[in-house]
Amino acid sequence: MSSIINHIDEKWNRLQGKNIFVACSGGVDSTVLAITLKRLGFKVTVLHMNYQLRGNDSELDALFVKSFCRREKITCLQKNINLQEELNNGGNLQELARIARYNWFHHIINQHTDNYIALGHNQDDQIETFFLNLARKSGIMGLACMLNEHKHVIRPLLHFSRNEIEQFAKKEEINWREDTSNASNKYNRNKLRNVILPEIRKQLPELNSSVLTLIEAFQNKQGIIESEIQNLTNDFKQYGQISMHSLSLLDDYKLIEFLRQNGQPGSLLEDFKKIINSEKGKKIAWSETWLISDTDYLVLDFQHKFKLPLLSTKEVKSLPTEFDKKSIYLDKDKLSGDLKVRKWKNGDRIKPIGMKGSKLISDIIKDAKVSPSAKKNILVIHDDKCIHWCYQLTVGRTAIASENSKKIIRVTTS
Repeated sequence: MSSIINHIDEKWNRLQGKNIFVACSGGVDSTVLAITLKRLGFKVTVLHMNYQLRGNDSELDALFVKSFCRREKITCLQKNINLQEELNNGGNLQELARIARYNWFHHIINQHTDNYIALGHNQDDQIETFFLNLARKSGIMGLACMLNEHKHVIRPLLHFSRNEIEQFAKKEEINWREDTSNASNKYNRNKLRNVILPEIRKQLPELNSSVLTLIEAFQNKQGIIESEIQNLTNDFKQYGQISMHSLSLLDDYKLIEFLRQNGQPGSLLEDFKKIINSEKGKKIAWSETWLISDTDYLVLDFQHKFKLPLLSTKEVKSLPTEFDKKSIYLDKDKLSGDLKVRKWKNGDRIKPIGMKGSKLISDIIKDAKVSPSAKKNILVIHDDKCIHWCYQLTVGRTAIASENSKKIIRVTTS
């Protein structure tokens, strides 16, 4: 029996009888996964999302998936989505596509407790993710990469390399379609896959096994942290308060995990640390409400919902010697109209200090590891032409003040 068949049969047999929805693009990984699960007797439904971005190739992908599903007697659900309008407004293709398909996945998972989503990620995808997250400075959780199973999302092929899966497909006479965009090195993952990692492997043949060992260590560490923090989170959600002393005993990694489990962005860490052991009455925004210091506890203020803060601008004579995340300094002569504050929206862009060009606010939020429930409250400060500040995350360079600015204004929120 093939190692892939044997592995899936042994490790995932407990899900026999559950509803397994396989996300299938028509590529080798997802096609092998769908067909193998079906042949092993799992209750399989294939999900295919057509983004309609590659013209005839997109339609041929959809036809291919439908064809093998008919042959294998697998139910196929197709969802068509047009991302072109959002892309025309400056959206990021990979991010928008990811949001669209995961929204679909979560919708399916939430329909029934027996529903699972199966993804075709392989060992090579895992290693690429490690290096991408390493470059983003994403911490322990980022370096833990993808899990075999997490909240009804499973990855049965994560143990196997891309080459092993292709060899299995050829042996089993399973056909697939190659996505031509995989050869384009304009995307960071493809450049890593096609150029950088092959060169490193020539010099370091043990790279894959070494990285996988590191990933396993980070996953174990992340699992320990999650377990340790879960009890604090459960009590906090039940009683709406938490002891300052218990938080003061946690290191930064555990505090970030507490924030994550409670739907807050990692970027809130510094403000969160300041409010721990602070004087009574200090507060920070917390989802739709406020978290307030009250003697020995931090307490959720359920009576007052989160509102957009007021902007405060004040003209100053010079720049400070030290900067903080709660204020920015702009050149008044470079502004177009009045400054305003609002929640971010898809397509928003900023021109960050220290880099050329612009960057999507959605990418900035993603890089900061802001949770789905918290990112809706991320604020942007803008004038009539552009965004100057993604609050507490990124400052734009368009109107940033310098020592040569004649009129410097300090911008804060309250």
